[in-house]
Amino acid sequence: MLVASLTPQAQAQAQAQAQAQAQAQQAPERGAVLKRVILVTRHGIRSPTQTPEALKANTGVKWSAWPVPPGQLTEHGRTDVAQMGTFLGHYYHTLLSEGGRACAPTLFVWADAADTRTRETGNVLSKTLSAGCLQTAASLPAGQKDPLFNALASGHETLEKQTVLTKLGQTLPPDQPPPKSAQTASAHLQSLFAPQGCGKPGSVCFSAPAQLSWKKGAPHVTGGMALASTVSENLLLEYCQGLPPTVQTAIPPADNASAGTAPQTSPANPDQAALVASVLPAHTYQSHLTRRLPAIAIPRGRYLADALTSLLSEHATPLPNGDTIPASARMVVFVGHDTTLDMLATLFGLDWAFTDQPDPTAPDTTLGFELWQDAKGLPFVRFVVFHQSLEQLRIGSPVENRVDSGQPAILRSALCPDTPKVEKCTPAILGRNVYAEESHLLQKPL
Repeated sequence: MLVASLTPQAQAQAQAQAQAQAQAQQAPERGAVLKRVILVTRHGIRSPTQTPEALKANTGVKWSAWPVPPGQLTEHGRTDVAQMGTFLGHYYHTLLSEGGRACAPTLFVWADAADTRTRETGNVLSKTLSAGCLQTAASLPAGQKDPLFNALASGHETLEKQTVLTKLGQTLPPDQPPPKSAQTASAHLQSLFAPQGCGKPGSVCFSAPAQLSWKKGAPHVTGGMALASTVSENLLLEYCQGLPPTVQTAIPPADNASAGTAPQTSPANPDQAALVASVLPAHTYQSHLTRRLPAIAIPRGRYLADALTSLLSEHATPLPNGDTIPASARMVVFVGHDTTLDMLATLFGLDWAFTDQPDPTAPDTTLGFELWQDAKGLPFVRFVVFHQSLEQLRIGSPVENRVDSGQPAILRSALCPDTPKVEKCTPAILGRNVYAEESHLLQKPL
């Protein structure tokens, strides 16, 4: 009777919430109970980290103006973050409402202090997940480098220069072209930004050879594919923000048009999503070459890996400021960057892709480490990843509006057994293998 008294919109929302909660209770096996979840999420939609002037200098094209300074979270980004937080709150409702309260101390949120966008994203998630009880995320002082998110930037770890340069040199040989998808993406960008650019010295060329150097204790990769990676990500952010497109897909001239007639461009955006999807492989390829290179990802992410394995083992877990994550926290959220997701993918042997989102580490993408207890009382871990489709990010719609009701993808870790005849993926196996694999990862051919 109560549902019947609601408006159609409220009924739909209530049904979606009930469906999300019901599906969240579907255990990996009979009798299993969810004990804790650790979520690692990328911040919401931000503006490009470069100024419009710098973007124009690098690409020869005037880019759309953003409502916020470079690298900052937008208001539209906050809306999308809140949508993800709302869905996660419904999905893990049982954990958050443990003891009859949908508030702290069952929830703990820690954000990277280095950037405003991560701290603000953490604040939005804190309010949304706690139904307003928790107003802000915890973090180091604003602007301070946090070793949990980047132990290299914080100075807690350093790179082995020769190892890194050797490995990068193996992945960037001039005689081995990128995969077809990345080449196609690069060619498409070339046709959009500078069709004749590669034939003119000093012009924009997305197929220029990669150049590798060493600056401030880290590798620096430039060249055509590096530029294609940055440009394609900025086009995705621009589309998700709902801005007028910097470039548009060309509509070929009619058959009876003269050969010298220039192609027209669409005044709307019916093909803009397809354009974004067609160029993002350049970004994914470049990210896998550098961010997921074990020689970089391992030292960069070892502190967060330590924290994750400790939380999954239900041990006391210290934070960089000297505090300890509350033992009562059933949901622990770390708010970082796409680089955070990439380094964890390497450390824990994970990989994923989406059919409706061309960027596997797009804004708000959330990697989950679920700690379960089986019917015998033994712990095991399940890996999941939540995302918003390209269109959901653009229009700010609820996550559950997807055809799959927003359900996460279930991932398999390369560190864990992959046959049913052996032990499940337990916290002990993860804690042992994430470091046993270290020397293997450093030596593994790429």
